[in-house]
Amino acid sequence: MHELSIVMNILDIVEENASKNNAVAVHEIELDVGELAGIEFDALGFAFENAEKTKMLKDVKFTVNRITPVARCSNCTHEFDTSAYYSECPRCGSVKTTIVKGNELKVRSFKMD
Repeated sequence: MHELSIVMNILDIVEENASKNNAVAVHEIELDVGELAGIEFDALGFAFENAEKTKMLKDVKFTVNRITPVARCSNCTHEFDTSAYYSECPRCGSVKTTIVKGNELKVRSFKMD
């Protein structure tokens, strides 16, 4: 379950940045996770609930924004929702498409005191 290692890294990054800002507690961590990021959303939630947390993070709330994948056609520049890395453009039929949104995994924000 690589989601646990991802959660542990996120907690380390947030705690390090919160400490640099003299925080004593982090109340919420908000993530943007694309549906094509290779993350199992249920496993991510389970990992977060069961990860060992420091005093600074003991009461933190974890919010995940699921990002719907969007592709852009290289031929006609049409953008469209997709569910796969390689999709045919619904406008022109080209297979020269690129994912422009929906494969990210990033900390959007965190709230601290």
